[in-house]
Amino acid sequence: MTPKALRELADKLFADRSTLMMLWQEIAENFYVERADFTVTHTIGEDYAAHLTSSYPLLCRRDLGDQIGMMLRPTNKPWFHMVPRDVKAEDNPSKRWLEWADGTMRRAMYDKSAFFTKAMKQADHDFASFGQEVTSVQLNRFRTALLYQNWHIKDCVWRENQDGVLDFKARKWKGAVIDVVRMFPKADLDPKIRDKISKNPFEEIELMHIICEA
Repeated sequence: MTPKALRELADKLFADRSTLMMLWQEIAENFYVERADFTVTHTIGEDYAAHLTSSYPLLCRRDLGDQIGMMLRPTNKPWFHMVPRDVKAEDNPSKRWLEWADGTMRRAMYDKSAFFTKAMKQADHDFASFGQEVTSVQLNRFRTALLYQNWHIKDCVWRENQDGVLDFKARKWKGAVIDVVRMFPKADLDPKIRDKISKNPFEEIELMHIICEA
């Protein structure tokens, strides 16, 4: 598929879920006001929870979201282990390597530059509120550490193929021009984007990040 066709598919998926956005907005306004910007735009300093007469729904969501992380990812003990797909192939050398890999992975995840705890906490509260969340993991722009990021589900769409596999994912992202150029230093960017570097480097532009099967 061409980039134009991929963009058209993403736009169609965003358009098809317009009614779902209204549902998510209603849920967020009652349980997760920090995320209640699916169909409206909030301004800095706005009292966006003024419509609530009780904080009880917010407290219930907060407690549920916090419990997910406490149960699944306790920080005081290892909560994951690597194992081979074929358990029959596991021997002493492989077990030693897997134990080493466990420690290495844990240190990488809990590195302060990875923001793992922050991203997963946000994901827990998205899951508690909407039943789904979007989190990405990649190398940071310096390629010195992993980078975990949680994304607002209003900016993300995806589709399943006939096998139930997610074969297409798209995400809208607004970033400052200077950050976009730093992210793609060798890319053939639109000349209009590079012209903005000298004029207004912190102007935000909208990008679309698409992942699909080859």
